[in-house]
Amino acid sequence: MLLGTVILTIVGGVWLFTRKPRPADELVPTAIVWTTTPTPRSPAFPTTTPTPNAAGAIAIGMRAQVTGTGEVGLSIRSEAGTNAERLAVAKEGEILLVAGGPKQADEYTWWFVRDELNAQREGWVVEDYLRPTE
Repeated sequence: MLLGTVILTIVGGVWLFTRKPRPADELVPTAIVWTTTPTPRSPAFPTTTPTPNAAGAIAIGMRAQVTGTGEVGLSIRSEAGTNAERLAVAKEGEILLVAGGPKQADEYTWWFVRDELNAQREGWVVEDYLRPTE
């Protein structure tokens, strides 16, 4: 009978271990639980992952549309850099005026943009999420 039999091969010999199977009324149910550590998410931000735009044809004086951010939007920051204060978030599809830049920081190219409908709303954004518009 192979149930409950283990064969172990070790250099120099073969070992055979057996045990009698338990009767059905002595069986103990066993559960295997596989878990993963969840990634904490802030409830204030959606779970969509942005997809960068590789166009790279941005220039001062042009208008650019926010693209590839999904529901997350594009952070408008006080300075070029991922740790700079977030002043606002531009929504997907929004059009902004490119007023300055570029600057390199934190492995990104940053442009200074301004909302033409609200001149107080301006700051630095990552180029990857801008697409030139006409």
